[in-house]
Amino acid sequence: MKFRQFTTLNDLISNIHEQGFGVIEYANNKVPCIYVQQPLYDIIMEKCIGKKYVVDVLLNIFYDGHYVFVDIQLEFIDLGIEENFLILGNTSMNFFDALNESGLLGIIPKSNGHISSSNIFLIQLPKKERISKAVDIIKSNLKQSNIKDEKTI
Repeated sequence: MKFRQFTTLNDLISNIHEQGFGVIEYANNKVPCIYVQQPLYDIIMEKCIGKKYVVDVLLNIFYDGHYVFVDIQLEFIDLGIEENFLILGNTSMNFFDALNESGLLGIIPKSNGHISSSNIFLIQLPKKERISKAVDIIKSNLKQSNIKDEKTI
């Protein structure tokens, strides 16, 4: 899986995941979900149904002193699917807290602007301690950003 490189703030902003994300209740857990277009969801389902698969999930964190961006990288090993979803961490801590708590990541299709949470593809995150460490880094960077904001007021 190759890491994406961003050189400017505008570069980061222009690559934010457009379909969105959220947190849903599923089996008494808050599960963070990434919304994707129906065709991508269909490809994932087609390649995974009835097969054993492993999904490598990496959180690549970008911090410019004020903004925290998190590039969620998914690689479906041996299935030929690699996807990246860039999320602004400054306004998304509930998403990352749910990711840390549940150890799950959902993928939900979004068709014509509508989200269908009845069709959820769940990925269990095998290395929860890595997710916890990443969430701690995100929180630390946000805290530093807030301290800088307070000093400039």
